Amino acid sequence: MGMTVRNLAAGDQAAVREALEECRVFSEEEIRVAMEMVEGGLTGDYSLPAVEIDGKVRGYACIGRVPLTRAAWYIYWICVHPSSQGTGVGRRLQARIEQLVRQAGGTRLVLETSGRADYNATRRFYRAAGFTEAGRIPDFYKPGDDCVVYYKALEGAVDDELRDSQPATGDV
Repeated sequence: MGMTVRNLAAGDQAAVREALEECRVFSEEEIRVAMEMVEGGLTGDYSLPAVEIDGKVRGYACIGRVPLTRAAWYIYWICVHPSSQGTGVGRRLQARIEQLVRQAGGTRLVLETSGRADYNATRRFYRAAGFTEAGRIPDFYKPGDDCVVYYKALEGAVDDELRDSQPATGDV
């Protein structure tokens, strides 16, 4: 199985849509938004790393710098076609995301995901990739569907900058 990491190209939209649909966790509205963001990424609004197996895109991500932050990046989407889940595609995408963000001077990754039970594997993936749950907003997407926020400080990021900007205990 030949696995290649590359950026999405204009001819990859059908493979992306197929992956989103076959996951069976995204609504039609979510798929529409994801596809709009792919279009935006192809024109330079976002970065779109992808993993291709034997000539076909089997996973992709959509990432972008978080406005008004010094070095934070947002992971908007990671999607791996169900036929390729468990084969390392997600790990390869995550490694590429971190490489791209570091190269751009980024030090933090932030993402949101669903709190629904059918997202348990997704949340396990993020925790295994070193993400920390930062918070949960109950009933965010709809009743019974929490928004779970994760972050990751990239290796080499200076967390001391945050601590140094906070008053020391007793200084308040």
